[in-house]
Amino acid sequence: MDVKITPRITRNGEKIQYTYEWGKGTGQRVASGIFTFSHPANAIQRQYNKEALRLLEVKRCQLLLDQQAIGSGALPHMRFKANFLDFYAEYVHHNRQRGNRHLEASYTQFKIFIRKKYLPPIEVTEALSARFRKYLLDKFNGDTPANYFSRYKNVIKAATKQGYFKYDPATDLPAISNSNHVRKEHLEAEEYITLLKAPCTNEEVREAFIVNSGAC
Repeated sequence: MDVKITPRITRNGEKIQYTYEWGKGTGQRVASGIFTFSHPANAIQRQYNKEALRLLEVKRCQLLLDQQAIGSGALPHMRFKANFLDFYAEYVHHNRQRGNRHLEASYTQFKIFIRKKYLPPIEVTEALSARFRKYLLDKFNGDTPANYFSRYKNVIKAATKQGYFKYDPATDLPAISNSNHVRKEHLEAEEYITLLKAPCTNEEVREAFIVNSGAC
């Protein structure tokens, strides 16, 4: 069995994207997540192309090792997912807990934070982790930022153990809760209408709550 690298020029002709193929069946063709410049404009782009092609070959050999290990009970040490988001998604799939959606929510928020579909592990740094923590603290109140970030740290820890990182890039970043919760002083119109319709056996209590809500 062999793994072939198949190039494909993008519609605008500016880049070349690559896929790995080792057959015509389902699952026997995967995107590499790597591209080269069709017409490199300078020395930097030429050097990038050289490194990208080298990485393509490294990953081709890794795929070969994976295929040859099937049925042997051995797992190649170099095996990894080129897209860290794929690793994150797989971790969520295997570690989700019934009644607790913090792990899934952390993955969702991380994708929103990243704003791209491909994230190589080399870009997952302590600086990026710190920015993600700040993003959560800016967006959520209470314990939610800490809950989501602690799940992210679990994912990073698992990835480190599997060889994605030499050092855990989130280990020195504690999960922090956000105490800057602003209490809502007034009800919105729709909330007030809902309150008026809510059943209450004690009318005095009901009227006192409506008055104290600041709605009238």
